[in-house]
Amino acid sequence: MTDWIIGLPTWQLTRILGICAYLLLFAGMAFGILYGYPFVKGKRKPSVYKTHMRLTNGGSLLALLHAAVLVIDTYTPFEWKEILVPFMAHEHPVLYGMGTLSLYGLILLLLTSDFRQKLSKGVWLTIHMLAYPIFMMAMAHGFFAGTDSQLPAIKWMYGATFAITLMLLGGRALIRKPVRRMAS
Repeated sequence: MTDWIIGLPTWQLTRILGICAYLLLFAGMAFGILYGYPFVKGKRKPSVYKTHMRLTNGGSLLALLHAAVLVIDTYTPFEWKEILVPFMAHEHPVLYGMGTLSLYGLILLLLTSDFRQKLSKGVWLTIHMLAYPIFMMAMAHGFFAGTDSQLPAIKWMYGATFAITLMLLGGRALIRKPVRRMAS
């Protein structure tokens, strides 16, 4: 069993898991933002919410696997403390620390969402708004620490997901902004 695990293409696996986790988290974030749009109502609202949760849960699971595979990687092995304690990595401690903090942030978001009914709306919303800086840290971690980030397709992926997130947030802010009426 040990030989099989060591024989896995762990470096490729961790890269694939990291990119897939990021894309699922981006899609989950996008659906979370869309959930607040006024045109998402009626039968659509629960469907958008379920999609948001499934994508976010899936991305979180892949992010956990991404971190776990680093421990068994033979190319650049990490110790558990380097993965579990932010900024302790032997290489690029700030960038890898951002990845660790993002993972802890995701776990906090998932747990508080599970206990949403037991928390006050203000507390839950404050914690849930941390999704934005958590997403930005995960993006910075992937873009600057990812070994595939020099590839044009990966650069485009990060740029496109960032731009789409900003557009969705901008659209939501415009829609929610109260219209000022001019005095006659």
